[in-house]
Amino acid sequence: MVERVDLKSAELNSIHHSLYLEIANRLGNALCRDAVWDQARCNWLGWAQEMHGQRMSPVYKACGADLYGGTSGIALFLAELYQFTHDRQQLRTIEGAVNQAWSIYARLPVNSQHGFYSGATGIAFALIRIGELLQRDVLIERGFSILLNLRDVPLDVKNIDVISGSAGAIPALLYLAKKYQREELTEFAQLHGRHLLQLAEHGEHGCSWSTIGAAVQSNLTGHSHGTAGIATALLELYGVTRDVEFLNIAQAALRYERHWFDQGQSNWADLRRFAQRGQIGQVGQDGITCSMAWCHGAPGIGLSRIRNRQLLMQTSNAETSDSGAIEQDLEAALHSSSAALMQAWLPGKLNYSLCHGAAGNAELMIMAAKELQDPALMAVAEKVAQDGHNFYVKQGLPWPCGNGGVGESPGLMLGTAGIGYFYLRMYDVQSVPSILLLGAE
Repeated sequence: MVERVDLKSAELNSIHHSLYLEIANRLGNALCRDAVWDQARCNWLGWAQEMHGQRMSPVYKACGADLYGGTSGIALFLAELYQFTHDRQQLRTIEGAVNQAWSIYARLPVNSQHGFYSGATGIAFALIRIGELLQRDVLIERGFSILLNLRDVPLDVKNIDVISGSAGAIPALLYLAKKYQREELTEFAQLHGRHLLQLAEHGEHGCSWSTIGAAVQSNLTGHSHGTAGIATALLELYGVTRDVEFLNIAQAALRYERHWFDQGQSNWADLRRFAQRGQIGQVGQDGITCSMAWCHGAPGIGLSRIRNRQLLMQTSNAETSDSGAIEQDLEAALHSSSAALMQAWLPGKLNYSLCHGAAGNAELMIMAAKELQDPALMAVAEKVAQDGHNFYVKQGLPWPCGNGGVGESPGLMLGTAGIGYFYLRMYDVQSVPSILLLGAE
């Protein structure tokens, strides 16, 4: 069970506490200040890491157009912020960032065009959401035009996970298909689903997929690159189509992932070779390395299980008997994730990014608190938000981003736009949807 937390009353702030909006607004205004303009377009420079030879090296570079680290993701955060502030400078910057993304999105590599976080699917989703927030029909139309054009782009056999391929595209397409009554998007999502079924690797422990080019001990677990995210995408399709093949492969994928569950750490093995060599993550007594992030490990798997739980509760099909195991998985993910988040914050060791930092891990607490009606879980997210205020806002220090400590980044998944997004979620969870798990709210 998740341990109950006893925080001081001053820390048990309402999710509507104005402090969180103030922090998000600070971050948004800093992004507006730092934007680099060229007529009606703007972009940002920031720190990142790139592979050079056999080692990662810090680089200072311009942003691309993608949702993960590019101008569409930054614009999405600013648009979510703008619904509360109505700040004219923020509006101008949103428009400039959108214009930049629109002007260069077609230059994305063909093999990653379908990606939600790394490709054009995510850019389209951002444009549609921003269009809704700003009441700009032209942006909504641009978003749908991108999605419809993607039907002519071949599906890639390697980029298939939540970050870069079909597993990320499916929930976005189904969400938009339902909201806008666009049946062609449902058909497109099914095409992605068939693609995943064809690429599934069947073994004695279930189904899995080869998703990354790096060396692995076995096909990966986890939400962003592994079986959790792909299984969730297939269950999304089952929920719409009632095609049992999507359900069966999803359940086989969940069985595969449970094979790699480590009871001692209440977490799932990170099967990347460099993780198993102890270069990242936490090594248990049996030598298994587990990471603690949205991308790899319990927080992301927990989010997936929340959506799995919702989807399977919507059906009375007797074949969906996985619900008990999903509840156990969710409980395990909440146990280890909350314990990690409740530890004393150590500046310089961890970061606040959405992808693999405290803000992304806290999203599990936000969503589980709502799903399970458990205020103790929301209190864990409050602790994360208060730590950020105490260590970085009060002291005027730069926010630790998810780029290996090389410096601040502006992007959504690794940088300050994502940190701001987390604080907006803390401010008004009803108005600001999760960007780490689509369709669950």
